[in-house]
Amino acid sequence: MKLVSFNHEGKDGYGAVLEGGILDLSGALYQESHFANLREVFSAGAGALTELKRLVTAGSATLGLSDVKVRMPIHNPTKIFCVGRNYYAYHEVKEDGRPEWPSIFPRFRDSFSAHDEPVIRGKDDGDQLDYEGELVVVIGKQGRHVAEADSMSYVCGYTIANEGSVRNWIGRGTQNCPVKNQWRSGSMGPWIVTADEIEDPMKLPIKTRVNGEVRQDGGTDMMIFDIPFVISYISRFCQLEPGDLICTGSPGGSAIEFDPPRYLKPGDLLEVEIEGIGTLQNPIEAE
Repeated sequence: MKLVSFNHEGKDGYGAVLEGGILDLSGALYQESHFANLREVFSAGAGALTELKRLVTAGSATLGLSDVKVRMPIHNPTKIFCVGRNYYAYHEVKEDGRPEWPSIFPRFRDSFSAHDEPVIRGKDDGDQLDYEGELVVVIGKQGRHVAEADSMSYVCGYTIANEGSVRNWIGRGTQNCPVKNQWRSGSMGPWIVTADEIEDPMKLPIKTRVNGEVRQDGGTDMMIFDIPFVISYISRFCQLEPGDLICTGSPGGSAIEFDPPRYLKPGDLLEVEIEGIGTLQNPIEAE
């Protein structure tokens, strides 16, 4: 299933993307229960997803895609994690393999725009807005100290992120937070593809385009720390909750790697495509 969060005529909802539009599933699960959003659906367990799938199989589109405003796939996540420099394009491959530990950092919800919403280049003098196309893991159940061998059972689906960075903030102090958390400097969407639809998340091509030009062309098979390891590692220092999001890193080709760097500018159109999931697109606007 492709599950989407949206706003229709001023009211938030969620549904399944079908040929011809969206099947509105808001409030459709169980007469005695009402799940206000997809995070609550995932929190209800596997039975809720099974019921959604039954409704989708039996149903048809009730809304056109053009009738709604798409929201963040999980628009009220408890936590958003990012894995920094997690592709071999960023490192020399040595006989001993990989760095000892992954670089993990959090992002704020409002540092992301939804699909089709503008990504914002801030008005700080000289802002250098970069792009980073990434696969996002959506956590489906609560977990703490998850064994690596069991990690994939905690995944309910996948979406796409542009994990944008504002590079001229690098070096302003020792922390990474301002570089990665500026208001609407990244984006996420357009929907969640449930885990049963993705045969192998470690073999997904990723392409990032700016105004139609391919800038990043890689795949998840280039990750240094794979998805099971990352889930297990994060669960060692915090408790994972349904609806938590993990941005898993980006292949080479971001703007800062060009000489001279090719940062995003107002008027650009950014697209991140991941095979089997779809295409996230956003215009770039000045604040």
